[in-house]
Amino acid sequence: MKNLFFDFDGTIANTQEGIVNALEYMVNDLQMEHLGVDTYKKFIGPSLIDSLEKFYPDFPKTRYQEAVKSFQSYYNTKGVYQLELYPGMKDMLQQLKDAGYNLYISSVKTESMLKILIPHLGLDDYFEGFYGQSEDGLTRNTKPAILKYGLDESKSAADDSIMIGDRMTDMQGGVQNDVHTLGITYGFGDHQELKESGAELIVDHVDDIPGAVKKFK
Repeated sequence: MKNLFFDFDGTIANTQEGIVNALEYMVNDLQMEHLGVDTYKKFIGPSLIDSLEKFYPDFPKTRYQEAVKSFQSYYNTKGVYQLELYPGMKDMLQQLKDAGYNLYISSVKTESMLKILIPHLGLDDYFEGFYGQSEDGLTRNTKPAILKYGLDESKSAADDSIMIGDRMTDMQGGVQNDVHTLGITYGFGDHQELKESGAELIVDHVDDIPGAVKKFK
C-alpha cells in the first residue's frame, strides 16, 4: 500500500459540537422539526443532502440549496472551529508519513473548509492533498464520487490505496472505487455498520491504524 485516504469528521477530528450546533441553527432558521442530538449525530459523515433525504423525507428537494446555505452560514463562521483532534492523531500520522505512505484527506467537507481546518489543527505537514465535495454541496457530494476525484487528482492507483473512515459511506466509497477499506470505531460509526458496508479490517483506537495498514497486501 502506498496511498492512505482519511475521512475527516469522526476519523481525524471530533466535529460533533460544531456540526450539531449548525444543524440546530438550520432547523430553527427554516422552521423544521427538531429531531434531537442523537439523530443529528447520525448526520456526521454522510453529506448534508443524503441526511436530509433520510431524516427529513418530507422536506422539499427544491429547498435543499436553502438548507445547505443555512447550515453553512453557521458552520463556516462558528461551527468549523468547534472541534478537536482525537488523542494521538499527530503521532500516528507522523508514524505513517515516516514509513513512506502518501497521506490524503477524502471528506464530504468542501475543500475551502478543509483549507481552513488543516492549518487550524496544525496538520499542514502531514497531508499531501485533500479532496472534498463541490462548493455548492449538490454535485460531488457522495464519498464514492469524492474518493474517485481524490484518486484521479493525486494519480493514486486504487489497488495501492486504502480508505480509512468511521462510517458506512467511507466503506462504500472504498468498495465502489476498488480501494481497500479500514474502518475505525472511535468515531461515529460502530463495528456492525462498518462490517456490513464493506470494511476489510476494523480497529478501535487511533494507535491501531499503522499496524492495521501493514496488514494490507
